[in-house]
Amino acid sequence: MTLISLDKIERVFGDLVVLDGARLRVEERDRIGIIGDNGAGKTTLIKILAGIDDADRGSRNCQRDLRIGYAAQIPERTPGTTVHEFVLRGNGVFPQLEERIRALEAELAAAPTDERLLAQYGALQGAFEAGGGYDRDHVCDRVLDGLGFSDDDRRKDVIKLSGGEAARAALAALMLQPVDLLILDEPTNHLDLQGIEFVEQFVTKHPGAVVVVSHDRRFLDAVATSIVEVDSGLARRYPGNYSAFAKQTDLELLTTSRAYKDQQEFIQKEMEYIRKHMGSRMTAQAKGRLKRLKRLQLIERPKTSKGEMRLKFTGGRGQSGQSVLEVDDLAAKLPDGRELFRQVGFRLYHGERLGLLGRNGAGKTTLLRILCGRAQPSRGEVRRAHRVRPGVFTQEMEDLPTHGTVLEAMQALDPQATHKELRDHLALFMFSGDEVDQPVANLSGGEKRRLCLARLVRGEYDYLCLDEPTNHLDITAREGLEEALRAYPGAALVISHDRQFLEAITDRVLYLADGRLQTFDGGLEQCLTALHEAELQRKALARDARQAPANQAAGKEQGAARSDKIRNPLLFERLEAEIFGLEEQLEELRAEMERPENYTNFENMRSLEERRARIEADLAAAYAKWENWA
Repeated sequence: MTLISLDKIERVFGDLVVLDGARLRVEERDRIGIIGDNGAGKTTLIKILAGIDDADRGSRNCQRDLRIGYAAQIPERTPGTTVHEFVLRGNGVFPQLEERIRALEAELAAAPTDERLLAQYGALQGAFEAGGGYDRDHVCDRVLDGLGFSDDDRRKDVIKLSGGEAARAALAALMLQPVDLLILDEPTNHLDLQGIEFVEQFVTKHPGAVVVVSHDRRFLDAVATSIVEVDSGLARRYPGNYSAFAKQTDLELLTTSRAYKDQQEFIQKEMEYIRKHMGSRMTAQAKGRLKRLKRLQLIERPKTSKGEMRLKFTGGRGQSGQSVLEVDDLAAKLPDGRELFRQVGFRLYHGERLGLLGRNGAGKTTLLRILCGRAQPSRGEVRRAHRVRPGVFTQEMEDLPTHGTVLEAMQALDPQATHKELRDHLALFMFSGDEVDQPVANLSGGEKRRLCLARLVRGEYDYLCLDEPTNHLDITAREGLEEALRAYPGAALVISHDRQFLEAITDRVLYLADGRLQTFDGGLEQCLTALHEAELQRKALARDARQAPANQAAGKEQGAARSDKIRNPLLFERLEAEIFGLEEQLEELRAEMERPENYTNFENMRSLEERRARIEADLAAAYAKWENWA
């Protein structure tokens, strides 16, 4: 069933035509990944889809009472609200939805076969489950945990969050909205590896449809069942995930290139015949061929690069096997005196690419700033090779001028270069024509990052320290950066959570957690395997903690039996077995509720919710009975 459709959408900003006849249809349970170069119109398209923006021309048709979740609909943060309260409150519609469900249940009790009421109830129940259902508090905690919020973080005043934390809190609030269509705009920005994988799992299990704008290729491979490419004002849809899209477009390019070449060769031969025989005794045949050529539908020259960003880092002096950096017993503290990390030690060799990973807040940026000489450790030593030159790219882009134009920002770095040389250089980073005269202050996040890279590439450095260089870069720019880093002769230390980017460039991976640094010589896959095993262990410990009351009951029973203080020990043993059995039933039921055939079927979910409510009530009564046993 179609939830919403856009037809022949046009959107113009001044003289800039952003969308020119774009179409998009979203069906129930769709998982659509939207891609395209920065500035192609992806955000404009999803704003029109969400009803936040209006098209200049075209039509938007959606199902009646369709519930859409989009970041712009999350209220601004207000002082005095904790992160947990902010996420749980969301846009405030959940209590209204719950009240409507209760009213419908009363109506269905009187008319259980009413198809209209059943359809309404099914739609509302689906949205209710998407927002956490009867277990909303638990789901809220699970989402906050998955996105990297500690218990202390959840108690923070939401107004005091950093930019990255605020973005994650808004994403958490959005993920808890009871909606039929969830629209996510670059959700993996500001997330660590665990957070990205959590969002992947969430999107996969979401009972409604999901439309996601992303430049994370591995993420799109995991969640998308179709890809929509926004290009030249149009939105073209391809079945499958990103890898399938890449294969299809490669094949299309190959096929079109061959067809274009064949047609050009045909035209050339025909024109040679026409020129040779026009005005001769074979003029009639030549005129006939000319007439057919004029009616020929020409194949356009295929686009081979679509604004490919051709990067090349210069510099990188050194010899194979030489240590560029030697780090020994490094430690750093937060301003309040708490230790951020300790006993950090490793070597970075000439020509090596190291990936530096870790959860948000683990201290990765602080460590990188120490390594490139922009901060001091509280203990330990960083030894650099003689006269080694570091090149630095930071998330804050603190080296970027705040005033002047794009061209002036380059000229300030290289005053001896001519305007033509700087314009040619900026063109490699997709700044062309009047774009080089834009004020730096007016650039988007992605444009500022491209300008920072343009300035970085202009210099000569022997090792690079890059902090999340792919954030806000489109896929074309990411692939260009990958190629440049692979070709760079020097060393590089890169903080990133883009798994495909890391796989393409890194030799080793360093993982910072709980104040310690762990090295994975096997690279990203070895690191991910270790993280998954650690997560399984964490879940097992949490399960043991949930079962602790029953274990305590067993221990109490045994101790009391020895001292002959327990009344009816046989009945107490049966109570203990009942608690264990109910715990196991609850675990099995939760697993059932996560199966697609159940969470997409409101009747199944209603039955499972009722069973869970009964089991939880029985378990609470059993615990109360155990606590009062004498």
